[in-house]
Formats: sequence, C-alpha cells, structure tokens
Amino acid sequence: MENSNIKDLLVEALNSEIKAKEFYKNASEKAQSQAGKKFFKELANFEQNHYNKVKKIIESIEKGIKIESQDFQSEAPITKSEVEGEFEPNKDEIVDVINLAIEAEKNAQERYRKIANITTDDKVKDIFDNLANEERNHQRILENQFYHISNKGTIIWE
Repeated sequence: MENSNIKDLLVEALNSEIKAKEFYKNASEKAQSQAGKKFFKELANFEQNHYNKVKKIIESIEKGIKIESQDFQSEAPITKSEVEGEFEPNKDEIVDVINLAIEAEKNAQERYRKIANITTDDKVKDIFDNLANEERNHQRILENQFYHISNKGTIIWE
C-alpha cells in the first residue's frame, strides 16, 4: 500500500465526513417536520461514525498497527416500513438539500472505492468497500426520501 497516497485520500475522506455531518446537521434545522429533523440527524450520526472509522484507520497506519477488519463493522442497513409519512412544510428547500446530499453520497462512494482499489491490503480493501456500500445505502435512502417529498410532500422516518 502506498501510504502517502492512501493517507492523502484518507485525510480528504475525513474532511468530507465532517462536512457531510455539518451539512446534515444544518439540514435537520431547516426541516420543519419532526420526521425530517430526525432523518437528517440520523444521517449526521452516520457520517460521524464514518469519520470515527476513517480516523481510526489513519491512526493505525501512523502507528504501524495492523488493521483488523472486525474493528470496522458495517452499520446495519436501514429499512423503514412503508408508512404514510409526515408533511414537510419546507418541502422545496428540503428537496434541494436532498439533491445536494445525493451527489455528496455519490462522491463519497467514489472516494472509498478509489481507496479500496489502490490498496494492496485485503482487510483495508474490505473496510473501504464496506464504507462505499454504506454510502450507497445512504444514497438509496436519500433517493427514496426525494421521491416521497417530491411526490407526496412527506418525509418518511420513524
């Protein structure tokens, strides 16, 4: 593994996770429905978890500690039951926020796939493939919310 190249990408990922967390935190303040507030707060928490994982990887590399993939378990997939949803009064702004968030999740996936593809360590590769898959899951969740808010004006989140 080329540590300097990987480390640069990891630092970039770390910064992106912080920005994503702040983005979702701000989005939770823009949402007027309780479902919207909870939805964006939960996404902010996911980004914090990704930040923690990436930070731990950077620290392991700097200390020369072998990375164990079980230390970086994937988050549980999020599935929400089909419910009616809660009306979001700030629909137009939230639609814009969700569009931006979908693009950010796509970029995060690409970043993690790039790291996975340039590392020679299979455990590190698995960790970053998992992070990329988690970001793909976030994208899917956002796309579902986009559909609901665009077509029904509601956010579905319990």
